[in-house]
Formats: sequence, C-alpha cells, structure tokens
Amino acid sequence: MTMMSSNVSKKKAVDFQFQSFQGCDEQYLLSLFNEQKATKEEQDAAYYLVFEQNVPCFHSLKKQRIQLDDENRFPIKEIATDSAVAEIEVDFPLAFYRSCQRTEIFDLLLSLKEQCSHYTFNLRLNLDDIASNYEVNDIAKLCIVAGADNLTLAVDGKLTEQEESYIILISNLLKSLFVADSCGLIYAGLTAPKEMDKLVALSKEVLGEAWVANKQLRFAY
Repeated sequence: MTMMSSNVSKKKAVDFQFQSFQGCDEQYLLSLFNEQKATKEEQDAAYYLVFEQNVPCFHSLKKQRIQLDDENRFPIKEIATDSAVAEIEVDFPLAFYRSCQRTEIFDLLLSLKEQCSHYTFNLRLNLDDIASNYEVNDIAKLCIVAGADNLTLAVDGKLTEQEESYIILISNLLKSLFVADSCGLIYAGLTAPKEMDKLVALSKEVLGEAWVANKQLRFAY
C-alpha cells in the first residue's frame, strides 16, 4: 500500500560513521535515536533504522498507535486528522484471541484492516506475553492473512532465547506464505547492536537481501 505523503527526513549512515552495528555500543545507538527525536514537534514521528543498499540509515514518518476499547472496538475517532499521518499501529488483542473462536479474531482483524485502509496498517505483538511457539505461529498467520502491512515485534531491550525462537518462526512463516514482499517486520525496543546485527543476518538468510533493502526490515526506538 502506498503511504500518504508526509514530512520524511533521511540521514545517510555516513553521517553517523557506522556501516554495521558491530562498531556501536548500546549508548551510542540510543544517542542516534534520541538525536532524531530532539524537538517536541518530532515526538509524534516514528523513527526507524532501515537499510538502503545494505547500509543503515534513518527514515521518519508520522505514526499513531491505537489500542482497542474494552469491547474490542476500534476507536476510529482517535485517528488523527493530520494528513501527514502515514501509519496506524494497533496492539494485537491477545486476551480476546485467547477467549474467542478463531473466526471471531480473524473477522476483527479484517475489520481493523478495512478501517485502516488509507494508512499503512501495523499489528503490534508483545513477544513477552505470547505463551508458546504454537500461539505465536497462529497469531502471526492470522495477522498476515488478514492483511497487516507490518508486524511490530515488541521486545524489552535485549532478546531472550524464547523471543529469538519466535522471531525465527515468524521469519520462516513469512517465507512459507510467499508474502515476504508485502509484509514487513518492525522490531520495537531492541537496542543491543549485536542482536540487531544478528536479526539483519537472519532476515537476509531467510527472506533475502532485496527484502531487507526494501525497508521491509525496520528497527524502532
């Protein structure tokens, strides 16, 4: 889906003097993200580390994060009327998923996709809250088939072994469903350069260099 026009800023990797994450420590990487969010006006922008020609650079756009209400209804009135908003990110309703029929959650996801039809539609999965490989596989498949443009995989600082196994599973699921060209992965909260490097290598191995270079892989802070 083509994103709406927005004020997009890009800075080349040479501005930050690194060609891969191996030369960065965590504080340096955090300082780069913080530099991008220096002014109040920029707080509504989402800053992503993406790849162009296999070189990391920063890309920004306006994103709004939405949580469903207690009855799993989409608070449509909360969507910003600002025409610069390009992405809507919805927290996956895990409690509802565990208490309903599979067709009900799928219908809900389809409805969310329809209501976000003018935006890039991200579904956010908190990997810490997911209980098993079966659950993460089923949830990711539902999200992808329902039309999510990106899966935002939220972690807390550094990857656990369990989270890493979930990410490998999701990456291979994307490949097996033949949607690697249309569904991206966003890693939110990951700040350890060594682990970020590992995920870049994994994405290239499983999904290919072109998928990474096409901004399908992003890191958000």
